[in-house]
Amino acid sequence: MKFTQINFSSRKNDSIKLFKPFFILLLIIFSNLVAIDLNLPPSAAHNATNGLSLILQNPSSGSLNPAICNPGIETSVTCLFGLKELPYYNFHSAFKLRNFGFLLGNSYLDHKLYNENIVNLAVNYNLQKFSFGLNFRHLYNRIENYQKDSSIIFDAGLKWENNKIISGFSVRNFLQSSFLNEQLPVFYLWETCYNISSKSKISIGLEKQADFDFSFKIAGSYNFFRMLTLLTSYQYEPDRIGIGVVFNLKKIKVTYSIRTQQYLDLTHYISVGYAFRK
Repeated sequence: MKFTQINFSSRKNDSIKLFKPFFILLLIIFSNLVAIDLNLPPSAAHNATNGLSLILQNPSSGSLNPAICNPGIETSVTCLFGLKELPYYNFHSAFKLRNFGFLLGNSYLDHKLYNENIVNLAVNYNLQKFSFGLNFRHLYNRIENYQKDSSIIFDAGLKWENNKIISGFSVRNFLQSSFLNEQLPVFYLWETCYNISSKSKISIGLEKQADFDFSFKIAGSYNFFRMLTLLTSYQYEPDRIGIGVVFNLKKIKVTYSIRTQQYLDLTHYISVGYAFRK
């Protein structure tokens, strides 16, 4: 007589894998920590720098601080926390016209039970060492068999640049827009970047969300040679580490990065960008 051995450990692991994306969706829907308008990084570079945008400016940087305009196009894709059930797509295009800068972008978080789509339209003005910008965001959110709604959000930013130092400050949702009668989070981000040498930079920042502690961030970049740049960062509250590499192929830039999360798997991110001009 033969006995069939049942691998309960394998079944348990499979159940955990199936439950994980469902658990994250519950957080997205019901938690204020991971609420509507998730403030996710718009590119692989920002994934590597924990949201700091001055240390490596690219077309999507204007979505975090509308005072930044780096002409070009950029497309990015990731699966949040390594889950193929939670793909996140980004596309941004930026260009300059005299002293004005413009950004058009789209971010899309896709799941069969949850969708979030954000359209960005930003404009900024450069006055010598200062830049000022405003960003208009249209947020559309749909939860299957539950609700769907949209909201209009405004962000503001400024940037100051002098020799080796660049400093910026931005406020996301400064008009305190609401979604389904609930106020969306307001984020404040201050960042200063210092050019240590022609090959290396360091950037520090403080991010604040209402009812939460300050989040401290620090990032560094180093150009090993013209074609390769290394990005590293650390964030405190919550603790996260980001690492990325940038391959510079003339006007084409390919970025790959990973970022940790305290309780979930790594988020792998890839971006491809093209610069309109140097």
